[in-house]
Amino acid sequence: MSKYSKQREKPMSNSYFQQGLDHLEAERLQEAEEDFLRYLDECPEDAMGHNKLGVVYGKFHDFTRAKACFMNAIELDEHCTHAWNNLGNIARQDGELEQAIRYYQRAVEIDPLNPIPAKNLKTVQRQATWSPSRIKGFFRRNKT
Repeated sequence: MSKYSKQREKPMSNSYFQQGLDHLEAERLQEAEEDFLRYLDECPEDAMGHNKLGVVYGKFHDFTRAKACFMNAIELDEHCTHAWNNLGNIARQDGELEQAIRYYQRAVEIDPLNPIPAKNLKTVQRQATWSPSRIKGFFRRNKT
């Protein structure tokens, strides 16, 4: 965690959180969801708990619930780099490249040493440069 990130993480000794992580890593998503929900019953103000539950929903392809979890994480901790990055992932997947750029930029501002949002930002910036709508606009502007 960088000096810029002051995420309110609970000790990893919480068994529900750790079990959720283990289940998530093993792709046992139903169990992971149950564990993170139990964890959040005990620790509703933990941004990382909301973020991890959002990751589970993202793997279920339930992007509405995933996005809500990431937004909850940010409401609890505006410096939750992971949630900003994950929001960027959803926006990028939805083709909302300008929004994805804004989310990734926020993640990079919070934690400039984290290579994941920085890489995602560069990738989506390249995609936005050559998106179909920009290419069409370029040709419209340069018609002779």
